[in-house]
Amino acid sequence: MLNPVEALASVSGASAPAIRLILSVLLAYPIGLVYRQLKGGATERNLYLAVTGLSIVVFNYGTDVCHSLLAVVVSFVCNSLLGTSSLLVPVSFAFHMGYLLTGYYFTTSDTYDIKWTMPHCVLVLRLIGLAFDLSDSRQKEKQGKADAKCITAPTPLELIAFTYFPASVLVGPQFSFLRYRRFISGAYEPHTQGAPAYAIKKFLQGVFYLVVNQVGTQYVSDAYMISEEFEQESLFMKHIHMGCWGRITLYKYISIWLLAEGAAVLYGLTYIDAKPGEREYCSDELSGCTNIKVGVFENTSKYGHYVESFNVQTNTWVANYVYKRLRFLNNRMLSHLGALLFLAVWHGFHSGYYITFLMEFTVIRMEKEVEPILAKSEKLQQLYREQPLLRALVFVVLKFYTIVWAGWCLVPFVFLSFHKWWNIYAAVRYSGFILFLGGNALLPPLLRAVLPRSVSSTTKDPSANASKDQPPQGAVQKKDI
Repeated sequence: MLNPVEALASVSGASAPAIRLILSVLLAYPIGLVYRQLKGGATERNLYLAVTGLSIVVFNYGTDVCHSLLAVVVSFVCNSLLGTSSLLVPVSFAFHMGYLLTGYYFTTSDTYDIKWTMPHCVLVLRLIGLAFDLSDSRQKEKQGKADAKCITAPTPLELIAFTYFPASVLVGPQFSFLRYRRFISGAYEPHTQGAPAYAIKKFLQGVFYLVVNQVGTQYVSDAYMISEEFEQESLFMKHIHMGCWGRITLYKYISIWLLAEGAAVLYGLTYIDAKPGEREYCSDELSGCTNIKVGVFENTSKYGHYVESFNVQTNTWVANYVYKRLRFLNNRMLSHLGALLFLAVWHGFHSGYYITFLMEFTVIRMEKEVEPILAKSEKLQQLYREQPLLRALVFVVLKFYTIVWAGWCLVPFVFLSFHKWWNIYAAVRYSGFILFLGGNALLPPLLRAVLPRSVSSTTKDPSANASKDQPPQGAVQKKDI
């Protein structure tokens, strides 16, 4: 007799691990409702979150929970023994990343599988970030610059509850231990009375995108992209289908992130306690853990908008703990490349990950070169303002560009293995390589020749004041879904 998970998998056509994942994300909502009614102190709250979070992992991966438990034990030992040592970060980083990559080596296949390595990669960033924060706190204290952002090492119970937080243990979002400790202490409670209503909003958004994804995949599926039918389409229609496929595929990640965020909101974790001028994402005080900026995503006019709006918390983590830590290179481009290389390695060994992040770097670099040239052409800007037909044409062209070429960049990320994504690229005549590699080399000088700068050369470039530590554009990600 089929168990309920297998029955749902049989009816829906999804795999049993995928059904468990969805059920676990939804299960976080009733767990959150019970949490809101708890009357005990921090110890009782931590215990409740630790037990429920561990139960979710066991439900999904059974005895493979041992991998995450080992990571927690090693993290606690490192934080205790090396808390004041300069070795804390390198030892923690080496162990957690090394263990994750070893897991990839023994479990990887030609497709994306929902295995214990999926939540483990979420855990890895969380525990490495904790090591960085502890090290930074000790450095501030040594320099006599301790502030409210300094933290002390968590107790074993705190660490387990932080690691296995039910709303984010499987798919994110990332959040700091400082945020978690403020949340568990009750500091956010006076500001989260409206959390249930906001959680319902995120839940409904997540359900909407999940339905659109499920309907869309009936027409443009992964299987279609590698089928003979796709190869027989005209070159133009291949690009149209590739763009639609990419959009539908991204909706899968958006849906699960929105559902997970809604659960985190319900607990009261997501309050933004910074000053209004310091808020990073939006003015909503409950959006502190948002992983997808739906408005920005749906109104993209350049590839940079995708990476600005997609997988926000992971991108913020990489900006804080990788990109900014590479400042010693004294070169933003190298820091950006280093951050993207880290993301590729963090995802695994498949060639598709490395090509995707390389293409992201190439596209973002092209856009950053081209945008200022167009913006500084006074005649072009005037023509754009005065001609509604030109504005309509630009809108259509930019939509085609953002949708179609986002699909192009996503192909290796989804199909992973070289022979799969290379065959799809061959079917569309390697058009993205021609556009982006050629665009980087030829488009800026061509535009400068055709559209000479017409504003005063003494006009100050607003980007000149950009901070050296300005984080890079983020990356389309798969692991922290």
